Amino acid sequence: MLAHYGSQPFLSKKAFTLLELMIVIGIIAILAATVIPNFVGFDTEARLAASKTNLSNLRTRVTLFRSKEGRYPERLEELLEVNYNDLGIERPYLDYMPPEFISSKAGNAEVEDMKSDGTLTGDGGWMYITDKAKVIIDWDQPLDNRWGNLKGEVPSEW
Repeated sequence: MLAHYGSQPFLSKKAFTLLELMIVIGIIAILAATVIPNFVGFDTEARLAASKTNLSNLRTRVTLFRSKEGRYPERLEELLEVNYNDLGIERPYLDYMPPEFISSKAGNAEVEDMKSDGTLTGDGGWMYITDKAKVIIDWDQPLDNRWGNLKGEVPSEW
């Protein structure tokens, strides 16, 4: 589009000035600085919550096994292998071994069985203490700063 200013025609261009761009970039930077810190600890909190929930679920299933079978499982894998009658439907106590997310971001569903006088390997996953019928997290190191308010807690003691 041609416009006339005085006697000379010039092209009318619409564009942002450098000042306008700097203002927009500044506003975006301020918003990012206020929003990003809210998501920094989200991953670790979600991993902790998932591990604690999965630990509780395993302990509940061991208790259900005891009430239905009249004994505690000899191995934690029995929860996957033995079926019970749930209102006429045969189903296993667990469909799959839930993962533990403290030792690994991807999850660790490995299971080891031991007696209470044994020592933890500390390599993650689940540890089933057979003579106490207790499931714990096989992680005996204190949590560090990235775990927030649970710093210093030892997951195997939960």
